[in-house]
Amino acid sequence: MKKIIGVVPASDLQRMRTGAGADIYKVGNNYTKRVLEAGAIPVAVTPVDDWVPEEQLKLFDGYIVQGGAEFYPYHFQIIHDAVVNHKRLLGICLGEQLIYVYFALKKMVEEQGYEGDLVKAICDLREKNGPDFSVLKAVPDHRSAPTTRGNEDEAKHDVNVVPGTILHRLVGRDTIRAASYHNLNVPPRQELVTISAWSAKGDGVVEGVEYGDNLFGVQFHPEMDELLPEIFTFLTEEDSHE
Repeated sequence: MKKIIGVVPASDLQRMRTGAGADIYKVGNNYTKRVLEAGAIPVAVTPVDDWVPEEQLKLFDGYIVQGGAEFYPYHFQIIHDAVVNHKRLLGICLGEQLIYVYFALKKMVEEQGYEGDLVKAICDLREKNGPDFSVLKAVPDHRSAPTTRGNEDEAKHDVNVVPGTILHRLVGRDTIRAASYHNLNVPPRQELVTISAWSAKGDGVVEGVEYGDNLFGVQFHPEMDELLPEIFTFLTEEDSHE
């Protein structure tokens, strides 16, 4: 039976916009296309007021977290579900950052002590201290090309892949060429996650992270074209825990 992969949307919730365009969730066609090509069934995750109903989470065998502009509570809820239930999770751009941010906030919450729901405590801590305090490092020259269809090659640069990582196992190469559309990045530290790829620009920008054998993220955008299909097979591989 094919695996059901939850495609985690980007959002324009009311805190960012008002009027008819507010309170919407957006699923990109390229993400669903790549999941389907990898042999899984893509199904949109549909949060309600920032959170995914717990019964809905039980439907998914794994997740792909697409790019976006801001983290929401449902992002942390989903990565927590992947950690606790050992589901495969592939994060792209914002999704890659999420992997790092989750563990950074989790560490802070545990050090401070908390009662009750861990995900709620993580979200409360982030809300209290500001949206980007836990992570993000501005990077230059990684969003120099417009994000329009047909310009994928203009937006690409080389990425150096670290041997022995999930990414290296999947692509089988030390260097790949990938599209870059981001302004922010995770810090270049490995206390919380394993760094699996670096920008070949020599600017110290992290291009891939992983945690354990089931959480894997890339800062670049392999969904933009069909040239890196092996990355998406991560979602459909047989798992040693299954």
